[in-house]
Amino acid sequence: MIKLKKITKVVKKMQKAPIIERIVDYLNTNPISCHTPGHKGGQFIPPPLNGKWPREVWQYDVTEIVNLDNLHYPTGCIKEAQNNIADLVNAKASYFLVNGTSVGIQAAILALAYNSPIFVPRNVHKSIYNAIVLANAEPIYLPIAFDENIGIPLGLEVEILKKYIKKHPQCKTIVITNPTYQGISYKIQEIVDLALANGFKIICDEAHGSHFFLHSELPPSALSLGAHIVVQSWHKTLPVLTQASILHLGHNYTGPDIAHYLNLLQTTSPSYLLMASLDSCQAFLRAEAKDILTLAVKKIRSYQERISLLDNLELYKTKNNLQMDPFKLCLSSPKVSGLELAKLLREKYQIYAEMAEENYCLLLLGIVINDMTMYKLEESLIDLNGYLDDLPKSYKPTTRDKILIPTAKMLLREAFFSTKEKVSLDSALGRICGDYIIKYPPGIPLLVPGEVIDESVLNILKKPGEGHKIEDHITVVQE
Repeated sequence: MIKLKKITKVVKKMQKAPIIERIVDYLNTNPISCHTPGHKGGQFIPPPLNGKWPREVWQYDVTEIVNLDNLHYPTGCIKEAQNNIADLVNAKASYFLVNGTSVGIQAAILALAYNSPIFVPRNVHKSIYNAIVLANAEPIYLPIAFDENIGIPLGLEVEILKKYIKKHPQCKTIVITNPTYQGISYKIQEIVDLALANGFKIICDEAHGSHFFLHSELPPSALSLGAHIVVQSWHKTLPVLTQASILHLGHNYTGPDIAHYLNLLQTTSPSYLLMASLDSCQAFLRAEAKDILTLAVKKIRSYQERISLLDNLELYKTKNNLQMDPFKLCLSSPKVSGLELAKLLREKYQIYAEMAEENYCLLLLGIVINDMTMYKLEESLIDLNGYLDDLPKSYKPTTRDKILIPTAKMLLREAFFSTKEKVSLDSALGRICGDYIIKYPPGIPLLVPGEVIDESVLNILKKPGEGHKIEDHITVVQE
């Protein structure tokens, strides 16, 4: 039997972590597993992983047995853990997502936009388009603003939303993103206020803003502003396992039972490793979040000031009092492209960026600042700055083509399930697109299924470079 006294002591020292407590109770009985999973608590670990993962990892990989509750119908430790999170973020209710944030987005759109129109800013994540397919919703796409200097997508303009509300009075649901992938919280208060004033139900993809509710110096969470459903990828910015996410209901939510849709979509074999990591995180945040974040934000601000002094590296800063997540660092250089910058960081210093585009690369820092990691990162950037001294100032940021919202000839769902074929770009003019064409990640489509391929789109697709390969053939709806 693995000794669990140390684990138990840590759990008792912090706020309640009911799922972990029940797993520890179960393991302390020295159980004989006659249930799933097949590794039987790590009694047999296949050779490639044997010795790589501690046996405790396998022991925590349990299933829905007595006292360990059931995610689909929680009445015990899972319900208690979810309630703890709802209390932490001041939500009406919170739900574990073990299929990632995408499943929460799907449930939200099924609940609030089934067979209905929905406003969709064009910079939303691909999971939202897929949810629209499932819900047979009618997307009404809204153009977004860009930072013209570096090409970073900013978000939805208030005046654009006003215009579309007037033009489409039948639409009463909107999905928004807060923040963008790059960490920009774009006029979120104004957008939410306008939508609420016009009777909209608001779904917010807050995948990259899970930590916003923790500190006043961070941008606001849409949940605190009045959004009805907010979906957060806790694994992106908080210390939990990849794929572990949360769906929150605002206190103003009066729609269908969201659990009905989550039970339809989520696996019936939820990972207790994922749920335990969420439970552990909520206990940690309830105990230490304020102090941890205060120190982390202070360190990050100081770090950003020092990096801003480097001649050959530029740290992106928002204009017009827009709020930005301090844990996101958008780096660019007048000497090399963002793609080359990310490559140099990776090959010279083993620093792996979150993503890179032609004009910048994006670094994502954690809310718990490791001083040694930050020291190594700073020393590496200082050294890289010196390396770039010897290069000519030759890089000119590429400008984005003005992306107009194409004409739709078919609903997204109809085109998605249509019979398709591949044609050359030269033969695609006037055809209906059968797949997502995304030249500018993350998730801003040039075309989605059902939209007409016109000459302006083809000109953009035929442009070389910009770091994102577009195939010579394109998927279209078969005529």
